[in-house]
Amino acid sequence: MHNNTRNYVVVARFDNKTTDKLNVLRKLLYETGYMASVSEWPPHITIAAYEGDNINLLLTRTKEFSEKHPAFEIMLPSLGILPPGGEHPDTAVLYVSPAQTKKLIDFYYAFHEKLDEYCGKLGWLYSARFGHPVMHSTIGIFKVAQLQKAIEIIFENKENKIFGITKITALEEYTYPMELIKRFALN
Repeated sequence: MHNNTRNYVVVARFDNKTTDKLNVLRKLLYETGYMASVSEWPPHITIAAYEGDNINLLLTRTKEFSEKHPAFEIMLPSLGILPPGGEHPDTAVLYVSPAQTKKLIDFYYAFHEKLDEYCGKLGWLYSARFGHPVMHSTIGIFKVAQLQKAIEIIFENKENKIFGITKITALEEYTYPMELIKRFALN
């Protein structure tokens, strides 16, 4: 049976300085052989993922939400790991973790006040109904045996330090797999 359902992702984007730093880090980890590939996704925090033919509703909701919310600062103080699982038990996701401030959590859940019923299986882990989001910005997928060396490279990378204050400046909507549909600057 062929599934014609469209999938969409809404992501929060960082300011250009942080985006550039994370892109340089990804490239470094790839060039040193610790990461198999560099993601085509720009550095971001996933806000929601949806299934269905609801693109106009989603675009309207994201536009209205972006107009009501100003850009805001967050801190990227630490790294995290999503453990191995599924068909790839030898790999894990390494990510930079934003501080879970009230501002970020309120922003995240406010976006979910509408449209959560469209999350489906794709977006369940990001939904308000699930209630346990792991807000993160993926650096890459690594073989478990190479995680320590990748983390050492991140910590030693003094001139391109990724930790600290950044800004969330926009929401972007993508098809899934990735194709940018529209960018909405935060007010």
